[in-house]
Amino acid sequence: MLASCLVYLTLRQRMKHHPYIAKLLSGDSTRIAYGARTLNEGGLQSIPKLHFPGGALIGCSAGFVNVAKIKGTHNAMKTGMLAAEAAFDVLSADSAGTADMSAYEKAFEGSWVHSELYEVRNLRSSRRSPHTSSIPIHADRISTPTASVVDRPPYCARSYGDKSR
Repeated sequence: MLASCLVYLTLRQRMKHHPYIAKLLSGDSTRIAYGARTLNEGGLQSIPKLHFPGGALIGCSAGFVNVAKIKGTHNAMKTGMLAAEAAFDVLSADSAGTADMSAYEKAFEGSWVHSELYEVRNLRSSRRSPHTSSIPIHADRISTPTASVVDRPPYCARSYGDKSR
């Protein structure tokens, strides 16, 4: 791992000296925009109630990022498909009043997205939990990878401030 990081850093340094890149990095160029993205990486224990009267939380807005893989696009697409199916069923029922999207939450709980997030539910929260803050750093380094390897660890670390689960 260290060797691959060193190769990457060396290549990045060499790239900076390329005439085109060097011109971009010089003082003659102007930055026209900044870019960044924030990941909601609370995990399964931080997912809020997914439906509300007339709507639903879908994709990254609900925090469906798999923090072990740092991937969430496939989860966002699948939950979007689940919500679309639930919305179609609600709209085709021709019921009066607000659309009840509770079927979306039930479909999520039965999907592979829920199973995938369940497997890595303790990965980040075990590092930030006030309950594990007194654990020495070496024990924490052992418990976090163990949470991703063991199918059902005997504990469930909670996210900071999570009182509901």
